[in-house]
Amino acid sequence: MKYISLFFTCLFICSCGNAKEASAMTTQTELAGNYNITSVYGNQLDSKDLLIRFSLEKKMISGFSGCNQFSGSYENKGAALNFSPLASTRKMCRPEANKTEQDILKALNETIRFTENNQVITFYDLDNKVVMTLAKPEPSNSQVADKQKDYKVEYTAISRGSYMLINYENNSISFQKERNSKPQVKALSKSQIASLNAKIGALNLNELESLEPPSKAHQYDGAAIAGLKISTGSSNYQTPSFDAGNPPKTIEALVSELIGYIEKP
Repeated sequence: MKYISLFFTCLFICSCGNAKEASAMTTQTELAGNYNITSVYGNQLDSKDLLIRFSLEKKMISGFSGCNQFSGSYENKGAALNFSPLASTRKMCRPEANKTEQDILKALNETIRFTENNQVITFYDLDNKVVMTLAKPEPSNSQVADKQKDYKVEYTAISRGSYMLINYENNSISFQKERNSKPQVKALSKSQIASLNAKIGALNLNELESLEPPSKAHQYDGAAIAGLKISTGSSNYQTPSFDAGNPPKTIEALVSELIGYIEKP
């Protein structure tokens, strides 16, 4: 009886493990929108013109393979992925472009499944070999600025003898270095806006309120007390108070950049 019980216990554990594996394999990223083709058969591709576009609603694919435009349909269930025979234009190009195109179309034809890891899509063939990798295109500075311009950021650093208030809103910075002074406004370039928005976008805003200050001198020796608040839409996210000049590592780059803009002439 002891061995029978042990057998069924092992069987149960293995069944649970298989169920989890099956569940994990069916949890896949939806293929939608534009992707850059970053490698084919292990060869890295640097051109940003090599694109694949997935239409999730129509299950259609189109793109540019180095010389010609191509299009077709695809089927995708869980991790399984198959492309129909692809149609393409018939322009002739340089030999290296033709070779890249042939490899891309061949790799798509051989693809039977895909995985996603850290926003990199990988296609595999029947022998489980990697035939192609894709990545989401990086947005331009103007796209980042336009997409994330609804952020509002407020940084304060206050002590008995000092005062600093910085607001980032509507793609510009306003600041006060004295309590009763009139706010000064500083316009930002698109690259500066994109840099700030990228740092804000990289934060998990829900975790701001639980950040641990690396030091707490403001609690006992009169050091300047600082705080950061970020608003987007109707939601507000705020850090606990921390020592000015020593923010939590998570927001250090953002705080440093905000202060840097108002200290530059």
